[in-house]
Amino acid sequence: MSRGPITVDLARAAAQRLCSLAGVTLMPPDHALRDVIVSGVAAASRLGGGSWSRDDVAERVSVTLPGAGPALTLLRLVPVAGGLLAAAGEAAGLGRDAVISIASETWDAPVGLLATVQHELAHAGQIRRGGVPSCLAYLVSREARAAAEAPCYGASMAVLVRLGGWSSAAAAESAMRSLAGYGLDADALRLAAGIVASTRATLDEGEDLGGVVAEVVAALEAEGWE
Repeated sequence: MSRGPITVDLARAAAQRLCSLAGVTLMPPDHALRDVIVSGVAAASRLGGGSWSRDDVAERVSVTLPGAGPALTLLRLVPVAGGLLAAAGEAAGLGRDAVISIASETWDAPVGLLATVQHELAHAGQIRRGGVPSCLAYLVSREARAAAEAPCYGASMAVLVRLGGWSSAAAAESAMRSLAGYGLDADALRLAAGIVASTRATLDEGEDLGGVVAEVVAALEAEGWE
């Protein structure tokens, strides 16, 4: 069955629906706390050996922060970046599980937004399952960062391939380009590359990575996609 285009307004409504169903706050790029989050993420990138400038983060980097609770409190123990991120998450979270802050470039790209939301919701699930240790490990360990990020990029790949018309090769290449900005060493990059390659093979077999795309389609249909 032929579908109509996924417009920006439709994608934003579906993204909000996905986040609401997950109990997560979706923060658009014009939110007053976005600047605080951008500063924290840029600082965390520098501390972790990454290459993101503040402008890179503002335009292109979406991020998930834990909601109010022990994970957010202990995030303050991470020098500079942890304090900034914890303050922003505490102000925005209002006690919810997590906050997803969307980059300005992504907010205007319909399929890209949906791919990013599924990526970030995967992080929210990691935070929910792993709690404080997973948050701190992500910030200080390159291999933990690779193990966390690569499956989330897999969720993005699925949406881009199935709904955006990307080839699995292009989606995999894009994921690896993005992963290069996380300050990963050679071992961590090998780990990430193996996960991305496995994801590509799964998509080539026609599978949906646990229903990632089905969730997006259901949200779009609920918002009137025909």
